[in-house]
Amino acid sequence: MKIIQYLTELPENKEDDTGPKKSRTCKTKVKNQDGQLFNVESHSDKQLRHFKFLSVSFMSQLLSSQSFVKKIVECEETEELQKLEQRLLEEVLHYINTVASSVEGNVDKPTAKFWRVLLTKSYEMLDKVNALLPTESFIPVIRGLMMNQLPSVRRKAMELLNNKVQQRTRWQKSQILQLLELVPELIAIVQCKRKEEEEEQAINRQTALFSLKLLCKGFGTENPLQFVPVLKTAIDLISSEKEEKNVMGSALLCIAEVTSTLKAQAIPQLPRLMPALLKTLKNKKELVSNEIYLLSAVTALLKVAETLPHFLSPYLLDCLLQVVRLEKIVVEFGPSSQISLRVTSLKTILATRLAPRILLPAVTKCYSEVANTRKNCLSPLMNILKEHIVCMEKEHLISHQSELMAFFMRALDFRTEHAEDDLEEIGKTEAYIIDCLISMVMKLSEASFRPLFFKLFDWSKTESTLKDRLLTFHRIADCIADKLKGLFTLFAGHLVKPFAETLNQVNISKTDEAFFDSENSTEKSCLLLQFTMDCLHKLFLFDTQKFLSKERAETLMMPLVDQLENTLGGDEKFQERVTAHLIPCIAQFAVAMADDSLWKPLNYQILLKTRHTSAKVRFAALLALVEVAQKLKESYLVLLPESVPFLAELMEDECEEVEQQCQKTIHQLEVILGEPLQSYF
Repeated sequence: MKIIQYLTELPENKEDDTGPKKSRTCKTKVKNQDGQLFNVESHSDKQLRHFKFLSVSFMSQLLSSQSFVKKIVECEETEELQKLEQRLLEEVLHYINTVASSVEGNVDKPTAKFWRVLLTKSYEMLDKVNALLPTESFIPVIRGLMMNQLPSVRRKAMELLNNKVQQRTRWQKSQILQLLELVPELIAIVQCKRKEEEEEQAINRQTALFSLKLLCKGFGTENPLQFVPVLKTAIDLISSEKEEKNVMGSALLCIAEVTSTLKAQAIPQLPRLMPALLKTLKNKKELVSNEIYLLSAVTALLKVAETLPHFLSPYLLDCLLQVVRLEKIVVEFGPSSQISLRVTSLKTILATRLAPRILLPAVTKCYSEVANTRKNCLSPLMNILKEHIVCMEKEHLISHQSELMAFFMRALDFRTEHAEDDLEEIGKTEAYIIDCLISMVMKLSEASFRPLFFKLFDWSKTESTLKDRLLTFHRIADCIADKLKGLFTLFAGHLVKPFAETLNQVNISKTDEAFFDSENSTEKSCLLLQFTMDCLHKLFLFDTQKFLSKERAETLMMPLVDQLENTLGGDEKFQERVTAHLIPCIAQFAVAMADDSLWKPLNYQILLKTRHTSAKVRFAALLALVEVAQKLKESYLVLLPESVPFLAELMEDECEEVEQQCQKTIHQLEVILGEPLQSYF
């Protein structure tokens, strides 16, 4: 202690050695000829620094030397020795403070590195003192230090406590009781409003909250009642309007730990805790500007939901509203960030740990609140519902099917309710709703699904003015066809005629009337064609049960082939629709017919389009012809004789592109059929 006091009295640098400090000497018996232990005047600045460094190194080595530790072990732990240990710790902490202020004062000077090294050495000395303390005396010593006048000493005491609690895994019962006696003292620091520097006070309160969190984690399960006041104090903090954000963040993490440890003991606090917690999540600006605060709030809600899911029902709607809002904020941090992972866990808990009778009404109310004002919140809400449906038991699904269906009938009107909005944005949101509906469809039996599907079919026809429901229904049919594959043909018989009518009604070569009664009618019509063709393509692709009878083939043939001359949406849209949607659909249509008596009229109708006045249509007809031949392979030979005269005409077409495409087509047919076609011309 005397060495430390002496080092504290020495000047920081030789140049600073002015005034009264000069005459100060240590009252030790060891003095040199000038009456001083270390004469500052007769030594250089470098030697002064070297002396300080050697002194601290010597103390650090002495405190951990075998002979000294042996003496401490043999010595009985008396009250006097405890006081000495506490004083030594206080002296070391004071000295660390002195060195720390020198580190700050010399940041830009050449000696900066020395002060940093000396500070590290001083902390090493603190660890050695700490290691010497037996646990029995460690706790009272720490308790004494926590009463110290200096905020930095109080903070270091708590940090030492935290290290000890984190490092040790086994504690005796008497030691645990001693540690638990620190809880009220730590609560007092958290509530502390001493007139100190605000920053110092805030850091100390955060450290105290961290200590309480660690103590609860280590000993709360066996001693839950001791930590109820901790939870109450933390709730007071987060309920306060003026509280510093970092302190609130620590309080939220403390709430997370204490709630998950107390379990049922925390239930009486929920009426105060939940509104305060949800209120912190409502203040979007503060959350976005402070990532750690956001993470703390999410962690607290996650732990409460994880620990007490069955007691959340009074707060569930608010919980859902905040969680779906968080999604937008979280996107900025990336999918692998801690915040994203915790929000995902929170959504999973809400989706999987609550009974349908509790969650479904809350989801319906939440949808009503966000559908018009916060459309971007619908995707996370649908994800929660989807996850809930996926893990639902069959009997629950059957008993709640009508409730779910009522919800989907409401949600699927999203497109109609936002008929004039941006189609791409509407499409994204609708995709989440349909995806959620499909998750339910996949769990239903054929007997349950059939009435549901026809209910949707009737629903799509009831809205006469805008026809947007039709667009949604065709998209649903396309998605269901993709999931059910061959099974969908069992339900799709009723779709053939309506689909054929739609193809004709949205064909501008057949009608001048706009199909949709809105400004973006053309874009909607293009989308409707796309969904219709894609759905038919899947029907033909997965048809193993002879779904495509002669009657159905004849119903669809002309509406499909006539789409080759439907230039709706302009040249670019026409080309994209023909190559990506129409031609694959026609070619698969030919495969599904599996009947040469039907192939002939189909082939002939395509050939007739090669005599169309528009070069783009003639070009598209050639592409369709090749694709059909590609699918039918050598079966196409029977159709070749009637195709040759049309191809011969196109060899001399007035449009160069069509002529080149015709030559390319003949070459492709030769490759497909495996024989030269020159003899036919």
